[in-house]
Amino acid sequence: MPDRLALLGDIHANAPALRATLGAILAAGFTRGICTGDLVMRGDDPEACVTTIRETGWPCVRGNTDRKVAVRRRRAPDDPKAARVGSRAWTTNQLSAANLEYLAALPLVVRVKLQGFVIVMMHGAPEDPRDAIDAGTSDKALARLVADLGKPDCIVSGHTHRALVRTAGKCLFVNPGSVGEAIDGDRRPRWGWLQARGSKLCAHLEIVPEDLATIRTP
Repeated sequence: MPDRLALLGDIHANAPALRATLGAILAAGFTRGICTGDLVMRGDDPEACVTTIRETGWPCVRGNTDRKVAVRRRRAPDDPKAARVGSRAWTTNQLSAANLEYLAALPLVVRVKLQGFVIVMMHGAPEDPRDAIDAGTSDKALARLVADLGKPDCIVSGHTHRALVRTAGKCLFVNPGSVGEAIDGDRRPRWGWLQARGSKLCAHLEIVPEDLATIRTP
């Protein structure tokens, strides 16, 4: 069984950034991966991004933008709300029925195993993908989350677009950063990976050396 697991997410319909990131992941020899969601909105190629993630066969959770799109009805192409590229209405109109169904069916929480380690993935929080773990989250709040999720060895999340590795108690917390959207001047896509080394689980953060991510003001 492979002892490494690739981590990626927050793609935001940025197909060139997703292709480059998956290319780096596959070139590094990964055969397993998980995706923290937010496949769509704000970028200009949501259909390609959802299709590409589906084709990997890797588990994916529902992000807040995925949820926004999946619950919306299609609008007429000449509707003003569907005219702005990257908007919720525009994105919904670009997606095939199969990809809309895929987004709607994505779970909020996914559990996977890497060797003997239990890894829980979510976009933000177990009940709400808009809530996020970040450097300011208290150890007390993280301990509560670990207990609520059954004491996994690692929790992987996204949403903030900022790469993060920290520990609280015996649990490792990882955010691989964003593939498609940067929130500062560094436009290089981010991803990460986990490795099982005997009795230890290690996290690694990676950068794709191409200016492919878009800039988004928080």
